[in-house]
Amino acid sequence: MVIMNSVKKLVLLLCVVFAVSACGYHNSATEPNRVSKQFHEVAIAKVENPTLERWLEPKIRSMLRDEITRRGQLVWTDKAKAEALINIRILELSDGSRILGDQDVTLKYDMTLKVQMQVTSASDGSLIWNSGPMAVTESYYIGQEDETQQLITKLMVRRLVDRMNQAY
Repeated sequence: MVIMNSVKKLVLLLCVVFAVSACGYHNSATEPNRVSKQFHEVAIAKVENPTLERWLEPKIRSMLRDEITRRGQLVWTDKAKAEALINIRILELSDGSRILGDQDVTLKYDMTLKVQMQVTSASDGSLIWNSGPMAVTESYYIGQEDETQQLITKLMVRRLVDRMNQAY
């Protein structure tokens, strides 16, 4: 009886391990960037920001540089010396009601940031990688708007770099 319980626990543990590995889970912080060696030196070419939020462009630039530098996978350089150029388009920054009270007063809000990032060859402009449209949504209460803006920007940058590492 005790042996059967141990065997069941072992089988369950193995199922969990196989399920997690089958889902493609990995630690992108320790996994090397898959970009080929010829595209090791990068620069941010542009960040398009059609929103009215002027703080968003410099914040994304800064956080992206910090995240890639922290991971130590690519080297930042001037645009003229870069082998690959990063182009970011902010598609949307929106917020709206999520939970309404019994008198239709908003109790909780949602904020969504949608972004697309492309990496192109600096020599010929060919597309190396495209994130596709990506979105991050977080809920917040009245008075937490600034903290939520910072959080969704940070989460978006991490997801972009994670996805870039998976694709190269």
